Amino acid sequence: MPVTSFMERFLPAVTADRHDRLSSTNAFKHVPMRADNAARIYEPLFAALSKRTKFKSRCPDYVFDKTIDRSLRRSRLGYAKPHICCFPSQHLRKIQQASRLSRIELGYAELFIQVTSDPEADPFIDPSPDLGSDPLDGLDAHGFLRQFPDDNLYTETERSFGLHVAYVTEIFARQHRLFVFTVAMAGSFARFFRWDRSGCIVTQAFDIREQPDTFAEFFWRYSRLSDPERGHDWTVQRASPEQERLFRDTVKEYLGLQLEVTGEELDVALVTHYQPGHAAVVRVDTQESPPDDEEPHFFIVSRPVVTPLHLDGRSTRGYWAVNAKTKQVVFLKDTWRSYPTKEREGDTLRRLNELGVRNVPLLGVHGDVYHCIIGYRSAANQFSAEPWVSRINESKTSVSKRRHYRLVTQTVGSSLSSVRGTEELLYATYDILLAMKDALAKDSRIHRDLSVGNIILVKEPGRAIRRGYLIDWDASERVNDKGESLHAGRAGTWAFMSIRMLDMGGDRKKHTFKDDMEALLYVVFYCALFYLSHELSMWDLTRLNGDFFDRIEEFQGTYGGHGKEANALNRGHIDGVQFRSAGLKEWLETVMNYHAPPPGEQEKYKDMWDSDRLEAYWSHFLQTHTLERDDRCVHRVSRAAHFHAGSDSLGSNPSPSPRTPSSPKRDLDEVDSGNSKDRSAKRRRGRGVESTSPSLGAPEAEAYANALVCTPSHTTSRRSQRLRDRQERLQQAAASGSVTTYQAPAAASGHAGTRLPRKRSRK
Repeated sequence: MPVTSFMERFLPAVTADRHDRLSSTNAFKHVPMRADNAARIYEPLFAALSKRTKFKSRCPDYVFDKTIDRSLRRSRLGYAKPHICCFPSQHLRKIQQASRLSRIELGYAELFIQVTSDPEADPFIDPSPDLGSDPLDGLDAHGFLRQFPDDNLYTETERSFGLHVAYVTEIFARQHRLFVFTVAMAGSFARFFRWDRSGCIVTQAFDIREQPDTFAEFFWRYSRLSDPERGHDWTVQRASPEQERLFRDTVKEYLGLQLEVTGEELDVALVTHYQPGHAAVVRVDTQESPPDDEEPHFFIVSRPVVTPLHLDGRSTRGYWAVNAKTKQVVFLKDTWRSYPTKEREGDTLRRLNELGVRNVPLLGVHGDVYHCIIGYRSAANQFSAEPWVSRINESKTSVSKRRHYRLVTQTVGSSLSSVRGTEELLYATYDILLAMKDALAKDSRIHRDLSVGNIILVKEPGRAIRRGYLIDWDASERVNDKGESLHAGRAGTWAFMSIRMLDMGGDRKKHTFKDDMEALLYVVFYCALFYLSHELSMWDLTRLNGDFFDRIEEFQGTYGGHGKEANALNRGHIDGVQFRSAGLKEWLETVMNYHAPPPGEQEKYKDMWDSDRLEAYWSHFLQTHTLERDDRCVHRVSRAAHFHAGSDSLGSNPSPSPRTPSSPKRDLDEVDSGNSKDRSAKRRRGRGVESTSPSLGAPEAEAYANALVCTPSHTTSRRSQRLRDRQERLQQAAASGSVTTYQAPAAASGHAGTRLPRKRSRK
C-alpha cells in the first residue's frame, strides 16, 4: 500500500496544530543505510525517536524503550523481545522494574520497531516506480515476496521477520486487540504494518533519511489516535474492585462444587481462572445492528482457559465468566468467525437445544461485536481489490473475511484433559457419542471437530461421574442424503482426524459421521496415553505421539495418518502399550476391531463400524465392567523431540484432575544455512502453535501431589537441558532393567515413514 494512502486511511490528521511535534529536519541522518549488525541501526534510531524538549517530542504522551536490551536471548523465539517498543508514558517504570524473565513488554506495547541491518534483508520488494496503477501496466502481476539467492541473507531475513510475526502474535494474545501497528526497518528503509485477524497490510518502503517527515509524522499522528483507533477493543473495560471481588468469589464457589475441593487446593485451582488485578468486563450484544435498540449484556472475566497463539483464523479465547447482572457463572467464547456464513454457532446451539439433543451446552446469549472503528468485520480483506495489491507466489492475494463474535453458554466445566480416571473417561466419551447421534438423527448435523479440547466435564447433582459435553459447534455442518457434509474439505484438529480425511486428497473429500466416530476413538486413545497409567517411557511416548497423532507429510500437498493406518492394519501402536487397566485395554482393542477388523477376523467384525452397534457395545460394556475411578497419571513427552498437534478450535489447556480420597518449523534460532540438500528434506512439523500435548499452564499442578504431573515445554529446550534429559533416561533404563519399549509399526503403505523431498521456496 502506498505510504500516503496508509497514513490517510489509518492515521488521519485530525488537527493542523502541531505545536508539540518535534522538528523532523535531519532527524534520522545518523541512521546508516546499512550496517554490519542491527545495533548500528537501532541505537541511533532510538536516540532520534527519544529526543524531546520540555514541550515537544516525536510521540507526545508516549515513550520509546530499547526492549532488546531486556532479552535473555536476542534471537531465540520465546526469549527475544523487539528492538524498540513504544509505551504509554505511565507504564514505562512498571516495565523497567519487572524481571527480564517476564514478557510484560508485550502486554503494554502500543507498537514496536523490528530492525535488520541490510536493506536487502527485507522479505518484500516493491514494484518499479515506472509501473502505473493500471493493471495493464503490470502492477497487479508484480510479485511482492523477494527472491533470496544468498543463504545467509535468507536466514537473517527469515529469523527477523519470523520474530516480528511472533511479537505481533504475542501482543494479540496478551491484549484485547482488534489490530496492531508495527514498523520494520531494513537498514534505513522503513515499512509500516497494520495487522488484524484477516491478514496484514504493508506499505511500500521508504528511506527515513530522505523522508524524515513521513517517518516523524507517523508517530505524531499515532499519538493523536484514540484507544479504538490504535486497535484496542472498546467493548472490553477494566473491572472495578467490586466487580473483581464478585468474579473471584463466585468462580471460587462454583469451582469448589465442580472439583469437590476446599481450602488450599481450591485456592490453587482458582489460579487457572483468576489473576489478581487482571479482571475485565466484556460486552455482548445480541443483534447485528449497531447496539442501540437492546440492552447489552456484561460479563466479568479474568484469566482465559484458552488463548490463541496464532495470528489468523478464528483466534478463539475462552473464559469462565460471571454475568454482572445475574451473578451466574457462564462460559464466554470470543472468536473471529468466517464471514459470510449462513449460520452462527449460537444459532446452531439454539436449534440443538430446541430439538432436545443431549449433552450439548445450553445457549445463553450470542452476537457479532460492533466496533466503532471497523464495524463488525476485520479490515485487511476490504482492500483485496485495490490496484496496489501485489501477487504472492504468482497468485492474486486472497484474504479471509472475519467477523468478531461472542458466544455465552450456561454450561461450564473442565477440559477432558482433567479426567480423573478410566471410568470417567469412558463414561464421558460415551456421553459424547450420544450427543453426536442425537445431532445426526434430529438435525442431520455432524460436528467435524472431535478433539480433547472440545469436550468438557461437568459435575451435576445426583451423578457421581462428571458428564461429558460436546462443545465448539462452529465447524459443524449438515449432511446430505448420502451422509456427507455439504462442503468438501478437512475440518477439525489434525491429531484426531480420520485416516480417510488425512490421506492424500483429504482436502477435497466430504466429512461423514463415521469420520467423527473415528475421531472419538482417537480422543479416547490419546487421553489413555497421556492421563492414565501405562508403562511407556517418556521417550517411547514421544515417538508414539509423533507417529500416531502429529505427523504431517508434505509432497504435492499436505497429508498424514500413516501411523493410524499402520495401527488399523496390524495394531502396531496399541500392542506396544501396556495399560494398567484391563478394562481400558479391552475397550480399545474391541472398538479398534470394530473400526478396522484385524487379519482373519473380518467376518467376525463385518459391518460392526456402525453408530448403533457401537452404542450398544459401549452401553453394555459400562454396565458389565467395574472400571478404575482414580487411576489418573499424567505423562509427558520429551522436550528434546516435541511434536505439536495444533488446533484452531476452542479447547482448554490440559489441567490436573481434582484430588479424591482414593487417588494416588524448525526453530527460528536453528535455521540451517548449510547445504541445500538438507534444507529440501521434508520436515515434520506441527499444525499451528497450539499444542494438544499435555501442559499445565498455571501453578495448580503442585496441589495435586497424587498425580504424576510432567509438563512439556512449549519451546525448544536448551542443549544443556536436552543432555540432562537424555542422561536421566539412560540412568532410569539402566536402573530398572526392564523398560517397556515402543516399536514403531511397519509402514502401512509404500510412502509411509519416508522423508520425501520438498522444494524449499525462495520467495
